Amino acid sequence: MTQHRRCGRNRILLIFIIMSLIAACDPAPLQTASDLATASGDVAQAAAAQSVVTSFLLAWQGEDYAAMYEALSTLSQDAIAFEVFEDSYRQAATSMSLESIDFHLLSGMAAERHAGVACRVTYHTRLLGTLTRDIVVSLSQEIDGWRIQWERGLILPELRDGNRLEFVHKIPARGRIFDRDGSPLAAYENAIAVGLVPGEIDPEQAEGLYEALAEISFYTPESLARLVDGTPDDWYLPVITLSMASVMPYMDSLQMLSGVRIDEFRSRFYIGGGVAPHVLGYMLFIPEETLEDYLRLGYRQDERIGATGLELTFEQELSGQRGGSLYVVSPTGAIQTLLASSEPEPGQSLHTTLDKTLQMRLQESLGDHRGAVVVMEVDTGRVLAMISNPHFDPNAFDLTEIDRSLLESYFADADQPLLNRATQGQYPLGSVFKVVSMSAALEANIYQAGSNLYCGHTLWVCDSVTLVDWTLGYGAPASGDLNLLEGLMRSCNPWFYRIGETLFTQGMENLLSEMAFGFGLGSRRGIDIPEAPGNIPETAGTCVNNAQIAIGQGEVLVTPLQVATFFAALANGGTIFRPGLVERIQPASGEATYLFTPDPRGELPISSETLKAVQEALRMVVEEPRGTGYWAMDGLAIPVSGKTGTAETPTGKSHAWFAGYTRQGDPQRPDIAVAVIIENSGEGSAMAAPVFRRVVSLYFSDYEDPGGLMPWEEQPYVPWQATPTEVEESPFED
Repeated sequence: MTQHRRCGRNRILLIFIIMSLIAACDPAPLQTASDLATASGDVAQAAAAQSVVTSFLLAWQGEDYAAMYEALSTLSQDAIAFEVFEDSYRQAATSMSLESIDFHLLSGMAAERHAGVACRVTYHTRLLGTLTRDIVVSLSQEIDGWRIQWERGLILPELRDGNRLEFVHKIPARGRIFDRDGSPLAAYENAIAVGLVPGEIDPEQAEGLYEALAEISFYTPESLARLVDGTPDDWYLPVITLSMASVMPYMDSLQMLSGVRIDEFRSRFYIGGGVAPHVLGYMLFIPEETLEDYLRLGYRQDERIGATGLELTFEQELSGQRGGSLYVVSPTGAIQTLLASSEPEPGQSLHTTLDKTLQMRLQESLGDHRGAVVVMEVDTGRVLAMISNPHFDPNAFDLTEIDRSLLESYFADADQPLLNRATQGQYPLGSVFKVVSMSAALEANIYQAGSNLYCGHTLWVCDSVTLVDWTLGYGAPASGDLNLLEGLMRSCNPWFYRIGETLFTQGMENLLSEMAFGFGLGSRRGIDIPEAPGNIPETAGTCVNNAQIAIGQGEVLVTPLQVATFFAALANGGTIFRPGLVERIQPASGEATYLFTPDPRGELPISSETLKAVQEALRMVVEEPRGTGYWAMDGLAIPVSGKTGTAETPTGKSHAWFAGYTRQGDPQRPDIAVAVIIENSGEGSAMAAPVFRRVVSLYFSDYEDPGGLMPWEEQPYVPWQATPTEVEESPFED
């Protein structure tokens, strides 16, 4: 009996050797059970062993390590814990930048309680191409069937004898980000952070210090002096972050001045302390929960990735193709062999649609007010500027910078400077929504452009409540008899209360919501950075609620981006374009891989007659002496149309809105749509409309004409240090 068993084991060993030679020298296609029987003499057992190996490899394809472990023999499971087993496969996949595997069986055998199946595994990697290895899987028969006798060579044959894989990274240069004219906005280079410690400033040098810093920053000497006076002596006051090249001419003189802190670092560098920081975003170290995914892509553990904005959305394009060398290393650390290698490809550059100068001027224009501005070409959807205030310096997210308190302040600030108010701020729209309500009334044919209503101080609505007009709160005379176009011109609340009431009582209570959805409110617009959907109630529920929705109150919430988008559609004849931020994506050499093309997403759900009526009413708002935007736009040389809005809020003062578009018709300077919101600041005509005027003036004057002062400015781009006790009020609300 003993001799018989020894002969059986010898026969099995011989068959294994033959199979290995066959696998190495003359691989065959996948065999059937009858084919396997030729090698093993046991059709059923060979087929059963083949099935176990196939299931094991399928589980590997799906990275189902628990199912793989379940297929191991009892002895194998005793020899290696599941956590170590799983980690072995994960580490190998990471080192190889493994994307997937394929396999097919080559040959198999089964005799007595032992079996073997030869297979060919193809490893598809992201960085190293395709690797192919032939593997022989040994199995033993246990009470519940065939089980795999596992060893590390089943991951990759080179890993036998305790060897391991080691990947040496080659990290490519990250792509740069430019504005529409090729001016850099973000790069990866040597940079300098310049700041002050007030308590270390020599009073005799102070004047010269402020003048020197004013030359390289956006501050004036006077504003720097005020900032220093308002900062504790032992605090670090960041002034500006600049590229090494731009600061070098001033380096020697700055280093000789007391109180100056200069920190050199190599980082993702954002020009000018952050141009459109909410659009570009910033970079952070790879989060723990996604680390393995990035390691599999060839990233190094200590790298940083795009965390928000365009840096996040276009991480793949900007980061380039990583390269490196994959080595087999012995347990003692000696390199055994080079398995494969590849060279990195630098990241592609992102050319945005942003106008850097316009963006910077507008960032300097909002002072301490919370708010947002969106500027968009009406015929293409290109976003030329997107301002969210307060803004932040994305360079603060580089952990090599000297000052950490600045970054900490961004997260602690109740004003939420990291929030992109332009795309993620959700606000009641106030009277700007009356454009939607007017469109609904005309489309439903419940009123015509020439229909008349007496616009008094109050209106009895829905046989249940008295609602008021804005004129009552300002002690202004009632607007009197107005047709529908004049109702929008005067922003007459009673006119729109009546529209909401009439739609409800005539069985069209959902029409305001349907029209708002058709205008693109209540849904994301498809821009390349995170955005909020806003909220449009699908039904008002009650007559009074419908009346409130008609003036943009109630549960209506919108984003400034949505408003700019539908005003662009009003200007261009009704086409709703997807807002675009990227003009082209360009590799270091070769043709662009992406070019901007206008992307129409739909049409305003209104007839050409309704559109003409709305356009005329919006013109009247700013060009007729009784229009609520007339005072703010008086003397502006560029023809514009627009709508004021003052949206009530549950707490604090109302939000100030102005949305509109230009009608210049200059092919060299395309017309633009603009949406402005200033949070908790009062009237749209007094607070938001001047910002709209500045946008238009700057855009059509090559940035020379700021279009007058903001109510909070001492001079253009310089806010009052002490807020004026009273802002001059417009004679028109909204």
